[in-house]
Formats: sequence, structure tokens, C-alpha cells
Amino acid sequence: MIIIKPLSQCSFSDTLQAFNKGFEDYYLSLEMSLDQFICRFGVDHSFVAFYNETPAGIMLNGIKRVKGKKHAWNGGTSVTLPYRKMGIGEALLKATLERYQQQGVVEASLEAFKVNEKAIHLYQKYGYEIVDTLLFLKHRGSFRASLFEKKNSFTYSLKRRVAKDIQNLSFYTYDVPWKNQFDCIRDGESFIALNEKNEEVGYLLFQKNFSSIGIVNSVTFYQGSVKEHISNSKEVPNFLLISIFNMYGPIAYNTYNVPEKRNSLLVKMLKSFGFQDLYTDEGIKLEQVFMKKQL
Repeated sequence: MIIIKPLSQCSFSDTLQAFNKGFEDYYLSLEMSLDQFICRFGVDHSFVAFYNETPAGIMLNGIKRVKGKKHAWNGGTSVTLPYRKMGIGEALLKATLERYQQQGVVEASLEAFKVNEKAIHLYQKYGYEIVDTLLFLKHRGSFRASLFEKKNSFTYSLKRRVAKDIQNLSFYTYDVPWKNQFDCIRDGESFIALNEKNEEVGYLLFQKNFSSIGIVNSVTFYQGSVKEHISNSKEVPNFLLISIFNMYGPIAYNTYNVPEKRNSLLVKMLKSFGFQDLYTDEGIKLEQVFMKKQL
């Protein structure tokens, strides 16, 4: 018998078991300790599925206000291997959508790996639509010397800020995955481009990662945008990216869930600098679909 319980009514041990067992054959390693799980996820709107009192699945959800309206996000759905094809995922999704309705959510979003066709079809069955493709790209090694020489020809200046400082820009976009928004990136930073009139015309949101001795060894990009109706718009992300590459040198650079359509200019620039698709050790391309449902 399948029973769906709010995560708030479940023990942390049952919840952690459902999460780790459900994702143990996932495309990426997501296994967490209890402390990591408690720090990362809330309990207010998430659900755990039990089959004959055994934790068998989990659906993690978040709800927040964006410009005065409630938006929801499915932050992960999994069913443990012995209990798949029993309708547990669908039962979790039904409970989640009921919670969204009760909370007055106007728009729900989620991400799913493109190769996970069964999950995508289930979400489509309940009204979710694919609105974008999310890219995981990487760059390793040195850049062309001419890349850094070009920086001297730009007329922009750089303003370095923390992630939250871009939220008031008129062209800041919330239309990206939940985890790519400024308030979901731990220790996130932003580079903002200023034109000759000292006007803010573009930004890049990223996160630095450090080695065990405190040296920056990689940078992860989450999103970037350019103010509409400006001339030479391609130069803005070019300037911002080169500023970072020049600052940190030939370390590892990655993107996380960057929307191919919504951030098309940024994606185009990254690929022109030699960024390539990222694959798992099993040769699976890391690429997700961004899905939305209007309630």
C-alpha cells in the first residue's frame, strides 16, 4: 500500500533513506549525509512515499514569492529501485500539485535530464511544458592570447558585487531555474558591466570554488543578461567573461543549468571561447529540460 506523507511528519532517517536510495543510480552522485540534507532542503512543502511502511520515494518542493506572486519548484523526485513502476512517482506528483493549489501558486517549474524520457512524459501528462534546454558546459586549459588583448578595446568598466546586488537591475531575469537565481547560490558573486555613461548594461552571476588551501580552482556560471536595446550587445558578455578569465587564469570553468534560449547570448559567447558539452563518466550528456506549469 502506498502512503504519501508530508516530509514534516517523517523522521530524518526515513527521509534521507528515501533520498539516497532513490538517487543511487542517478546520472550524478547526489548521496548526502544527514547534516548536508538538513542544511540543503526545507520540509514545508515536500513529500515522502512509503510502501508498506518502507521509505520508497521522495519529492522535494519549494515555494517563494517572486514579484508578489507565489512560484513553486520541484527540486528533485526519485523512487527507490525496488518500488518503481508502481505509480509512486505519480502519487507524489499529485500530492505536490494539490499543495501548490492550496498555497496559491501561480507557476510551477522543474528540471529533468533530457534522457529521462519517462519522467518528462509524466510531467507533461500533468500539464508541464518544456520551455528551454539547460546546458552544462566546461572549459579546461588555456585561452587564446588574442582573447586577453581584446579586453583593451572595450569601453566598459567593471563593478564587482555579491549575487544579491543584481536583483534590482531592470533587466535581471527570474526566468531561469530556481537554483540559478541570485538568492539560491551560496557565496554567489556578480560582475556588472558599466558603459561610458556609467550605466549598468549587463551582468554575470557566478560562484568561485576553492581548493583545500583556499585557492580559487574553478568558477561556475549560472546566468547572465544584457540590457535590452543597447548597441553592440554582444560585447557586454564578452567583456564580462574576459574579465573573469583574465582575473583567474586557466582554471576549470563550468556552467550549471544555463538556459540555452533565455541566455542565448551568453551561451554563444561561451562556445566561441571553446566551452564544450559536459558528459558523465558513462558518456551521458549532461543536459536538462526546463519545464513549467501554469496553475
